[in-house]
Amino acid sequence: MPADSPWERFARSDPLWYIDPAAGAEMTIEQFALSGEPLVTSALTWAGPLPGHARAVEIGCGVGRFTTALARRFAVVDAVDVSETMIALARQAGVPDNVRLHVGSGRDLAGLPNGAYDLAFSHLVFQHIADRYVLASYLREVTRVLAPAGIAVLQFDTRPRSAPATAVHALPDALLPRLHRRGARRHRVPSAALRGLVADAGLVVAAERGADSAEHWLRLVRPDR
Repeated sequence: MPADSPWERFARSDPLWYIDPAAGAEMTIEQFALSGEPLVTSALTWAGPLPGHARAVEIGCGVGRFTTALARRFAVVDAVDVSETMIALARQAGVPDNVRLHVGSGRDLAGLPNGAYDLAFSHLVFQHIADRYVLASYLREVTRVLAPAGIAVLQFDTRPRSAPATAVHALPDALLPRLHRRGARRHRVPSAALRGLVADAGLVVAAERGADSAEHWLRLVRPDR
């Protein structure tokens, strides 16, 4: 990703705050990287039985907040992020030896093997993607890399669009608080449109929670064929 891209700038200025303003303000990188255990426990309990625990892929790993928790449960974790600086900070925080860190394109999971992963996981990532084609690309890639009957546990922002949010997005960054500036802001995708993207990618919705909210989780299954 270019050095002047938004997430490179965020990673160099205040990485933990940009990842999660609620959690990152008062922590060291090492503390932050260990704070993901409760959410991963909840997500994997909700995911239900997996085809195995050989490999997991995390999309948008940041400094490794959820990566370390995933690494306790899988033999190998491939963790991908668009920011070279975030990846460097994850190494600094000390990810486990069974984690492989990758700088991604921000569009796909190029370089990861087909049909290899029992779990795909992502939190607080897809909400920052404005381009519906990029979301579609990622979902196709999730289908590609999941093993047959593999599970994806992914979070999106599917709140209904509002006039105030639309107006804020039209303003120049200089007039906005940093959380609402380009790159950091959330982009809402309607639930129905998201389900359409999922179906087009060849995935099956096994369960949902928090529909039409900022924390809309989907449990997706790659058909066993």
